[in-house]
Amino acid sequence: MVQTLTPKVPEAVKIAQATNKRVTAEGIKGMLNETLFAGKPYQISSICIYKNVEKQTTVETIDQQFQSTLSHRWVPNDTRRNWNGDGNLNDIDFTYLAPFATANGFDGPINAIPVYDAMLSKWENEGYCNTVSLDISVYDLSTGINPSLILDFGLTPGDPLSDVQVLGFVPPEIMEAVLGSPNVLGVAFAFVFIDENGNPIKTKRGKDDKAYSEVWFNEGYPWSNSLNGINIQSVVLHEFGHTLNLGHFGILQSFTTNGETELVYQPVNTMNALYIGEYRNFLGPNDKGNYCEAWGSWPWN
Repeated sequence: MVQTLTPKVPEAVKIAQATNKRVTAEGIKGMLNETLFAGKPYQISSICIYKNVEKQTTVETIDQQFQSTLSHRWVPNDTRRNWNGDGNLNDIDFTYLAPFATANGFDGPINAIPVYDAMLSKWENEGYCNTVSLDISVYDLSTGINPSLILDFGLTPGDPLSDVQVLGFVPPEIMEAVLGSPNVLGVAFAFVFIDENGNPIKTKRGKDDKAYSEVWFNEGYPWSNSLNGINIQSVVLHEFGHTLNLGHFGILQSFTTNGETELVYQPVNTMNALYIGEYRNFLGPNDKGNYCEAWGSWPWN
């Protein structure tokens, strides 16, 4: 049995980044697809990055994004993604990597697995639609299969182990090496199935067929169950929203009065694009509505 795991950035990725540093999500996606996923039946379609934002000294609109759902979607009864072999193709399977499920807490280490469970339960049970089952398992170290499609743990490469692999808290230097920035709280990589010509396959409603999603969190931040550090529930709930096909939603503005700057999101949702030091560990009306847009007719969509 494998006792410990140490993630590394694959050499091909290091070389590609050193040769031509790619700091945009599209550039990083292209680099990973060219190096790691050439010839595979799936490639990365989107990289949803959640960053921490610092207060501004000017009055301005900082960010506005209104993407209710992403350009890809899970396909019901899809035999291509029976990754865990359970035969249930109308649920979405999540796997946690227990060795990396401990966050560096502001007041001490935080076991993130109960947080994962609670935030998945919010998406599954606290919205306007409760149509899809989100199943959970823990990665079995004894399989010897590499738990990431991107990072190299020195284990046997293979296909995904489930629909969504929650890799957990990875070192900040890996965040910077792959994403070009250490200022990333969390990231969700989404993969889609492609045809023999490398084009995304579209089965339902003109959206790309989703194959797999992988989630990382940044070990370098001080995490917290409150606002003393980065609120862990808010970031986990946000990244899990991306795995369930939700995009960023809301407009962020800064208001400065007598030298004091306040950041305000309108409307307030967990899928606001930037973390501004406020609780987002709840589903706002737009979160719930957009989730229904993605899942309201499942599994018939």
